[in-house]
Amino acid sequence: MTARSSSLIRAAVAHFPATAAAVPEVRTTTVRTLTAWSVDSAAVDAAEFISCELASNAVKASRQDDPVALRLTLCDAVLTVEMWDASTVLPVLTAPHPDQESGRGLVLVGAMSLRWAWYLPRAGGKVIWAQLPATTHLDIHADSEVTLPTRSPAPGPAPTAPVTFASDPAVLQRVIDRLRGLDDWHRPPPGHSVRDRRDTATRHRETRPGALRR
Repeated sequence: MTARSSSLIRAAVAHFPATAAAVPEVRTTTVRTLTAWSVDSAAVDAAEFISCELASNAVKASRQDDPVALRLTLCDAVLTVEMWDASTVLPVLTAPHPDQESGRGLVLVGAMSLRWAWYLPRAGGKVIWAQLPATTHLDIHADSEVTLPTRSPAPGPAPTAPVTFASDPAVLQRVIDRLRGLDDWHRPPPGHSVRDRRDTATRHRETRPGALRR
């Protein structure tokens, strides 16, 4: 069994009341979900720490009756951990004093992740997210992969001027960050209470990239 990058996009969303009990529940949900996805142990350990730090900050920023939400997304060997809370107060990265017992959470999240940032969803609140490398240990046979239909290129008119394509990574990243804010993933499913985690903590999806364009 070897580590590999799957062509599937895996995603799971869980909702929690904004209480101190949410932090260990987020930890348990993160480990259980990533273990079920056969994610490598190093990524599970890092995601466990990151999700707990983000959950702790979310609970502190929330009122007691507010919910918090966690989303885990695995795509192309990159795991994204997102935590939503109802507050619009943005995180501030500070340099804690050596004798200070707290204030290092986001510093450690930044050190352990490939990239972290935040965005403001259109439905309100904020999402803090972090990405880290992750591989899966799954034996998937070649014949189990679904082959998408292909089309032969059709001849078209010759361009009247040279065609140039710009792929500035910074611009593309800003577009991706803006698109994230349009997704209301943090909303509980209709008819489900935020406090009833038995229904909301197991919303797992596995999607092939082509299905997202429908």
